[in-house]
Amino acid sequence: MIKKILSTLLVSSALFVFLATSSMAERPKFSLGYTAAYGGYVASGQENEGAGAVEITKEEESGEFGYSSFFIEMSFADRITVGASWMMDEVDTAVSERTDALCNTASETDPRVCPRVGDTGTSKVQAEFSDLVTGYIELNIWNGLYAKYGVMEMNVETKETLHTDSTYPNATMDGETYGLGWKGSFDNGVFIKTETLMQDWSDLKIEATGATGTDNNTSVEASLSGAVATVSIGKAF
Repeated sequence: MIKKILSTLLVSSALFVFLATSSMAERPKFSLGYTAAYGGYVASGQENEGAGAVEITKEEESGEFGYSSFFIEMSFADRITVGASWMMDEVDTAVSERTDALCNTASETDPRVCPRVGDTGTSKVQAEFSDLVTGYIELNIWNGLYAKYGVMEMNVETKETLHTDSTYPNATMDGETYGLGWKGSFDNGVFIKTETLMQDWSDLKIEATGATGTDNNTSVEASLSGAVATVSIGKAF
């Protein structure tokens, strides 16, 4: 609900300011700068392995990551700002490891939990996130305080060693970000910004390919969300 209200407010305000400034002599201000971000993320995933009696494994992981980005902005009448940012780093997750063993038929008989024959071994999985691109809009509320809404896209490179001899393809994730920030400016055009933002990413589903000798029909479904704090420094021209 908060996200919908914020995005509607920003879009409607942007249209109003664009119409209002179209007849004004003041030209838009162009800015560029650097952002340092640090945030906490929660990811939940499910791996589906096999045909028929599917073996299902669910996990939830959390972690903290930092990254930097470069941004370009254009501000109108000191009221509305439209911009884009590009992440300058790659972020790697920790290596996750799992070992599949045969069922102990005396205590476990469900093949969805463990296999009765074959399909055993250790798998290691890691992901690298890169090329995060964000397009955003900011609405100045009061005395440097502003609301922000943006859309995001980033690449996900899978790095895995699976005991099933299969591999996961790389993928792209889309998401939304929204929150509040504060901006302070100096007479020479230099400014600083701090923000607290939420990130909601669309669910991801990828299917493994290239399996040899194993009827695994493996796929992964994952969701990701997080909260980020940022500090930026820029220069208006």
